[in-house]
This record gives sequence, structure tokens and C-alpha cells, in this order.
Amino acid sequence: MIPMLAVLRIERERRRALRLWLPLFLFWLLALPIAAVTLPVVAIVLLAYRRNPLRLFAAYWELLSAASGTHLEMQRRHASVYLHVY
Repeated sequence: MIPMLAVLRIERERRRALRLWLPLFLFWLLALPIAAVTLPVVAIVLLAYRRNPLRLFAAYWELLSAASGTHLEMQRRHASVYLHVY
């Protein structure tokens, strides 16, 4: 399943933590028309180079599906940033 929500938390020294809920499904709704236009063009180019476009599309789908559950932490001396993708 593709990721639908990301939670971003920013903690700074002596300040309250900022937590943002980012709805990724809105991004997918905006990206869908762009993908619908570019995918046939990419498929034609791949066929011209004698490559299988279905293998590329399957690999991208697997990569996108695997992004769910990603947890990223970055820490500096005075601030920390946490990102969790659901």
C-alpha cells in the first residue's frame, strides 16, 4: 500500500516541539494526472530502446509501496527532526 500520511516532528532546545501531520493522499491526487500523461511517453521511449516498461513500472510501484513505515531521525546540537511515514 502506498503511504498516505507522514508525521514530521521538530524539536528545538527550550521550545515546544512542532508536530505536523502531512496527508500524502492529497499529493497522490495531484500527482495522478501528471503520471497519466507521462507514463505512456515513458513506455514508448522504453519500447524504442527495447526495454520492458512493465518491469520499470513494477519496480517503481514496489519502491513506493516499501516507503510506508519509513522512520527518519536527524539530530543536531540544538535541534532534532523526526519523520515517520504511515
